Amino acid sequence: MNLSDVAIVGVGVTPQRKRSDRNSLQVALDAAKLALADAGLPHTAVDGIAARWPGPGGTDLAPGSADWSTLLGVPLRWIGDSYPQGVPALVDAAGALLTGQASTILITGGQAGVLGGGRVASYTQPGNEFVAPFGAFTAAHFALVAQRHLARFPHARRGAAEIAATIRTTGSANPEAVMAGRGPYTADDVLAAPPVVDPFTLLDLCLASEGGAAVVVTTLERARDLPHPPVVLLGAGMEWLRQQYVDPARYEQAWSIGAAAARTAFGQAGVGPQDIDVAQLYDVNSLEVARQFEALGFCAEGEGTDFALATGIGPDGKLPTCTDGGLLSFSHIGWGAPTLKLAEAVHQVRGTAGDRQIPNAEIAVAAGAGSGAQYYNLALLGRAR
Repeated sequence: MNLSDVAIVGVGVTPQRKRSDRNSLQVALDAAKLALADAGLPHTAVDGIAARWPGPGGTDLAPGSADWSTLLGVPLRWIGDSYPQGVPALVDAAGALLTGQASTILITGGQAGVLGGGRVASYTQPGNEFVAPFGAFTAAHFALVAQRHLARFPHARRGAAEIAATIRTTGSANPEAVMAGRGPYTADDVLAAPPVVDPFTLLDLCLASEGGAAVVVTTLERARDLPHPPVVLLGAGMEWLRQQYVDPARYEQAWSIGAAAARTAFGQAGVGPQDIDVAQLYDVNSLEVARQFEALGFCAEGEGTDFALATGIGPDGKLPTCTDGGLLSFSHIGWGAPTLKLAEAVHQVRGTAGDRQIPNAEIAVAAGAGSGAQYYNLALLGRAR
């Protein structure tokens, strides 16, 4: 067996909201139910899980997947607790499936009832040595890297604004997006928006919203008996420089993070950047999208914004990017956000994205984290051959 014998067979995304009247446990469970229904499987089919336990009881926003066995009422053969969301959870699940540790694995998560007012989300200000005393927050860590890049390539500032405007306009047309109907936008709109942290304005930066997301993963052999065309794991890669948001990121180290992971993933899949049909990049800010184009091998350093503009990253472009509106417009649900990227990639590859469907989308990249976080991961998903 190999990676392409692992398939995502169900996806579930709850309604995404600026503020939800539910709690984090409820939206994660709601997403799990949606994903299992989409897969045509009962909850009793699950024998492996990767899911943070947000309470009540158990641990608080920390690994604690064992609690889910009690809630679901099923014994578990495998638990993924190291980073139980998005691509890392998918890679862990693949290892468990390929070694016979489990047969059907649920990845679920999200947040709700944790945001309030106009304050910075608490999870963007962890109590780390250089964060808590001085008031740094997540966007500031990314801004440190972005400032150095723009000092070298000042033309990229307007190009980054074009990227943000494009993705936000894509999300504006998605009725399921938190920012549905808020657009279209232009680069001038982005540049003129209220400043948050130099060089970013409000429209350069992703949302903080609430909701849940889940996927169901099993073997390709079992997937062929389920309702939807299976979407298989073609390749994956991960990089970790250091613990996120403790020491500030250095441009020389962080700008290219993801390059080695991409080489691993593309090598496993036997494809290259030119073969990607849709890109669900981790658009935590506008310039981070351009950085990923460079690090993943679509273009050279300093050319990310030019590549995006010349190629076209909107729905009608040659490389549609963040086709649901991404973190900038669709939703960013904390720990559940990386799983949103998997869900949208699956919808595009299997052809179930509805009005936002990209024709002939056969291979998708889904990614997580980035330069300011000092770790990165990506997966290549495709139709089963």
